[in-house]
Amino acid sequence: MLDVTDSRRVEQVLRDRNEALEQADQVKTAFVTNMSYELRTPLTTIAGFAEMMSAGYAGELSPSAKDYVDGILQSTGRLAMLIDNVLDLTQGEAGTLPIDRAPVDLATVARESAARLSADAKAKGIDLAVSLENSLGVVQGDARRIGQAIDHLLDNALTHCGKGARVLLHGDGGADKARIVISDNGPGIPTAQQDAIFDPTARAGQARAGGRAGIGLPLARQLAQAHGGTLQLVSEAGQGTMIVIELPRG
Repeated sequence: MLDVTDSRRVEQVLRDRNEALEQADQVKTAFVTNMSYELRTPLTTIAGFAEMMSAGYAGELSPSAKDYVDGILQSTGRLAMLIDNVLDLTQGEAGTLPIDRAPVDLATVARESAARLSADAKAKGIDLAVSLENSLGVVQGDARRIGQAIDHLLDNALTHCGKGARVLLHGDGGADKARIVISDNGPGIPTAQQDAIFDPTARAGQARAGGRAGIGLPLARQLAQAHGGTLQLVSEAGQGTMIVIELPRG
């Protein structure tokens, strides 16, 4: 005969704790989702009035006033993107991120991403090159979400590379999967820091310490995984960084 009372008690405590954590996670997801929608309303209003002022509905603006309005529009656009990123990241963690399924021409999506980031690359003196092979082809997925992932990866590369650096967006594929590679010859990432790159909690800690709390890389990995794919990082301090997304054809 064995007395299993203590064992059963421990099991019940662990079960109760797990249920409490799941409920807390659901509350967090609901809170972030609600706050994201609540923040959009005043932000849309601010952007709308700024666009009207820029169009001259409130009268002719002086050059300095137009610069101020342009600054408002840029800031509201940036804030709207950050809100969307937080919402997407939270939904991705909860497994509720909406993903459409349709044929996606990856070459078109990749070129559009490169075009969106080309002005930033030029302003920073960085060579943004694109090399897409015909084998890149088509996958079943969400074109907007895949483009969003590429945008984040290119933005991250441009952010951490200095003037004169080179960033390459490459694409190829095989019969069962497509591959998108973003590589650069920037400063690279020390091995000890690579695990924290995809951890939103660790990135928040970096922000509190005065660093940059980007969530683009964790979100890009979630978007790749939501398509049944993978995202891998290869980097070494002083040797640049390469990030590889592989997406299944089906």
